[in-house]
Amino acid sequence: MMEDFVKCLVSALMLCTAWAKQPNVVILFADDLGYGDLACYGHPTSLTPNLDRMSEEGLLFTQFYTGAPVCSPSRAALMTSRYHPRSGVYPGVFFPDDVGGLPLNETTMAESLKSVGYSTAIVGKWHLGVGKDG
Repeated sequence: MMEDFVKCLVSALMLCTAWAKQPNVVILFADDLGYGDLACYGHPTSLTPNLDRMSEEGLLFTQFYTGAPVCSPSRAALMTSRYHPRSGVYPGVFFPDDVGGLPLNETTMAESLKSVGYSTAIVGKWHLGVGKDG
């Protein structure tokens, strides 16, 4: 399911760009950031020049729903394209001393992107634990 989603995403991005090679994919996922909090979405006083430039040079999505109201389950939903209870990241947030997390057998977006030739990286907080078996 995730690989189909990634292939669909890559195909859609390629249709929207003039490049013959695979386009770059950058996903910014921030906690507690609302739709109107950035200048590129119309905030009158928020200064976000780098994000504004990225939105001008790339695609600016105007509709998005997160899988959960808190960070760990919403990250699990984004990374696996599954409802967070189905991925085992439920009901709330993982803390530093917690045991478990996203099961190691879950296929993530990064793994699916790698299977179609992308290099991947994560910068910032993982916040998905150490894996159910880790």
